[in-house]
Amino acid sequence: MKILVISDTHGNLRNAIEVIKYTGDINRIIHLGDYERDVEELEIISNVPIDFVPGNCDFSSYAPSEKILNFYDLKILITHGHYYNVKWEYNTILKAAKQKKVDIVLFGHTHVSLVENIDNITIINPGSISLPRDGKGCSFCILEIEENGKFHITIKKLEKKQKNY
Repeated sequence: MKILVISDTHGNLRNAIEVIKYTGDINRIIHLGDYERDVEELEIISNVPIDFVPGNCDFSSYAPSEKILNFYDLKILITHGHYYNVKWEYNTILKAAKQKKVDIVLFGHTHVSLVENIDNITIINPGSISLPRDGKGCSFCILEIEENGKFHITIKKLEKKQKNY
């Protein structure tokens, strides 16, 4: 299974649309918030299922702030991250991951990509597809999951000329 993980589109879908066309053979998209309304347009364009959570800029959302997804033998927590203080530390989100007994945590909010394995839990932030804060360009994640539960993570950066501010 090939999953495109994006975050923080903030109403600017140009790069997300290009990435969907580029990756082509994705089975699913996970959108980690900011803006929830972008999900509707991406569903039409991609024609694949999208799992999403609202972000801190989705003020009137009724969607749950986090979800647990199961793919084969993997249990994945998806959240925007703002309720877990991810701009300052990862202990809070790691504690929640342990309590929920997940293998992977996907979050956004910081607009900076990250992949770390801490205490056998992999935490992944794809960065922002439209508004990066690390000076290295917009980014996204490809998460490939095999039927045996093994997974592969690739963080990809878009060329700076593709950024859309």
